Amino acid sequence: MWRKTGVLTAASFLLLTGCIPGLQQDQQEEGVDTEENEQTTEEDTVEVSPEVPSLDNYYRSVLQDGQYISGAARTFHRDVMYNRMDLERMSTGMQELAAGEFSQENYFFRPGQLISSSELNSWLMRQSEDNEAGLNPPLADADNFEERERNNPRPLSNIIEHNYMVENDNGNLQLGGMVIGLSMNNLYYFRQENEDGTYGPWLSESISRKESMQAAQDTATRILERLRSEDRENGALQDIPIMFTVFREAPRDAAVPGNFIAKGTAEPGEKVNNWQSLNEDYVLFPSTDASDNHRSDAEAFNQFRDEVNTFFQNFVGVIGEGYYQNDEWRDLTVEIPITFYSETEVTAFTQHVTDKVEQHFPNLDVEVRIHSSQGQEALVVKDAGEESYTHVY
Repeated sequence: MWRKTGVLTAASFLLLTGCIPGLQQDQQEEGVDTEENEQTTEEDTVEVSPEVPSLDNYYRSVLQDGQYISGAARTFHRDVMYNRMDLERMSTGMQELAAGEFSQENYFFRPGQLISSSELNSWLMRQSEDNEAGLNPPLADADNFEERERNNPRPLSNIIEHNYMVENDNGNLQLGGMVIGLSMNNLYYFRQENEDGTYGPWLSESISRKESMQAAQDTATRILERLRSEDRENGALQDIPIMFTVFREAPRDAAVPGNFIAKGTAEPGEKVNNWQSLNEDYVLFPSTDASDNHRSDAEAFNQFRDEVNTFFQNFVGVIGEGYYQNDEWRDLTVEIPITFYSETEVTAFTQHVTDKVEQHFPNLDVEVRIHSSQGQEALVVKDAGEESYTHVY
């Protein structure tokens, strides 16, 4: 079945009137004093590589008085995550992982309402005398700015909250579960502000996967304690499962998004003690990474690209993004920009591409988007082992 990625636009909705727990009817977005994008315990165990489910069906979403309920920190996430691909992949992937804990048949999705943007901001800042709530470590003890930042980089980049609602015996919705997404830095970016208000060049410090995981586990423990406090929602979060997902962001210049590296769930009254490692990756075709680490797949894509290009006299750029899970190539998304001449030519080219997709990728989920300067021209979609579906706009 085709793996659905990107922003969720096809969700069905549940219409409610009146109040919903955790949401104030006249709630306004709080201001965010966001810094610029500078950015295990012995009992913890990590299990290996479960499947990441795809969303064959989206969660039904909650509407209040006929309107979609935006997250309490919706604009905040756009400010703190540099790469939109990371933000979209993280948001979608959190729902994919949630499907294994909260069934789409019984649960309804609501963007996070219980952690405000101002609270998130304080959590993402460094811990200091002025900000004891900070989940990132304090500056290192060093003689200059660069060493203070570089010697103790910030591993935590962002936190996203999703709520999962369930219908109670009275027919009303109540909070039934929560997913907290922890977005971790692959590279920590920072720069120094000069006395005149200008900034120096961007610097960066790499953070290993192991360091990201250790920081995420510690962060999850601290967040769980805060969420299950009696002072938050009158202790209601003590009685629901809370899942944590760990996403590792791609470098800023990456052409593909980052990936999830772990998940864990704290059952009611318990800590997160069932961490599971996830093995997924996105690969750009063509690229050095693809040629070095996925040689046979890269050769198959290059042959597909070359045969697609036999249709036109001039070379057409064909770019692909492959998704791997547990080192297995699962699906491929292809972008083909063309110069629009006529609908007849677009139709013929789409038929040509469809034929090549079925020849070269019979066992992959594939989506091909053909577009010109005037917009989307055609779409080819094929599920693994199935015939292709094509549409010319």
